[in-house]
Amino acid sequence: MTKKIVVIALFLVVMMIPLSAFADMGIGGIAGYSQPTGVTFKMNNFPVVSLGWSLNGNWISGTVDYWFLNEKIDRNILWYLGAGAKASIGDTIGLTFRVPVGIQWYFMPAFELFAELTPGLAILPASNFDFSGGIGLRYHFK
Repeated sequence: MTKKIVVIALFLVVMMIPLSAFADMGIGGIAGYSQPTGVTFKMNNFPVVSLGWSLNGNWISGTVDYWFLNEKIDRNILWYLGAGAKASIGDTIGLTFRVPVGIQWYFMPAFELFAELTPGLAILPASNFDFSGGIGLRYHFK
């Protein structure tokens, strides 16, 4: 049942994206601590979106982040800072406001390896500090 929900949600997210956003789109996978293990989308001038599922429970989760900064450190290494939200559905409904900080390495022109640490403040189901982190790989269509 959870896999069906993930597939339907992923399809709906992709269908809502205007075709012009695909001009520079990255798609890949992400895994980490308290981070959705699943797929990630990054589009030029568009928030970074991920949709994932629990490997040891019965919930799905999605994140939407907007990066305020995405600056070069070296010619193919960048860092970013942003703000966003994470929503999850399972036994309870969760909502967390988050601040992603990460690094990207374009080891080949179309391939991006990234890592991020994300402190946050959960407001549902209860107020609490939240911390997550993840690593991932995206392929960019240009």
